[in-house]
Amino acid sequence: MARDVKPLTRAQREAAVKIATADKRVKSGRKARLRPVLAAPNLHDPAQPTGGEQVVVGFYDYDRGRSIVALVDPKERKVLGVEETEAHLQLSDEEKREAEGLAAKDERVKAFLDRRRADPLTRLYFPPGAARQEPPHRHAIVFLRPTSSERRYAVVDLSEGRTVDVLESLTD
Repeated sequence: MARDVKPLTRAQREAAVKIATADKRVKSGRKARLRPVLAAPNLHDPAQPTGGEQVVVGFYDYDRGRSIVALVDPKERKVLGVEETEAHLQLSDEEKREAEGLAAKDERVKAFLDRRRADPLTRLYFPPGAARQEPPHRHAIVFLRPTSSERRYAVVDLSEGRTVDVLESLTD
């Protein structure tokens, strides 16, 4: 029988993130520049007891260019496990807003938009050559869409907090 799992409330997400960030395995024994990018019910563990409320919390470690996933039991207020993964977790809403804000400050973007609304669409991006960065940087691409026919693409390095390029097409 399928469990009826509801999305986490903001308070539940914040509590799970707080529990996870307090765990030394998540911090790796040092002060890391971690950003939570995901907090969701654990839907894929058949061993979890009925009514279990485990939460998967994903982080991006900007200092080391890696993703970390923690399994949290909010009732027990403890972390059940921590794994580093090579998977690139999608951008959080906070990261999307940050990327859009950084792009909006760029003079090339301002000139293109010419006071028009950006109507941005923002996604995780892997620019050419990014794999050679050490540590790897986290990038976003902001699709700027002021009209149905005009586009520019701002490439934002979230690790450095700056817009690194503005492209007229994705083949630039």
